[in-house]
Amino acid sequence: MAGRDDEGVKVLAEALRRDPEGAELHHAMGLALVRARRHEEALAHLERAAQTAPEQARFAYVYAVALHGTGNVKQAIEVLEAALARHPGDASLRQALAEFGAHGAAQSR
Repeated sequence: MAGRDDEGVKVLAEALRRDPEGAELHHAMGLALVRARRHEEALAHLERAAQTAPEQARFAYVYAVALHGTGNVKQAIEVLEAALARHPGDASLRQALAEFGAHGAAQSR
């Protein structure tokens, strides 16, 4: 399976060379890099996707989950709050914010 992920990263890298602003491509690359355990690189692509396409609540959600997973709870909460301001009815954003907020409060004790 790892070979397929490496192949996918190569294909996505070529697609990004042709369309460096492609939010969907950055999102897909971020997910592929997470699977490859290349978390710092993944975060950069997930952030780019979320910033390039703020109308896509899912991109912000995935970016926030990745931030949380790497221990960046405060930044994850900030991303969710900003996304929730743009998408006030999004249940996934709201639920993640509640969970991450509770996690952050527990850590600060």
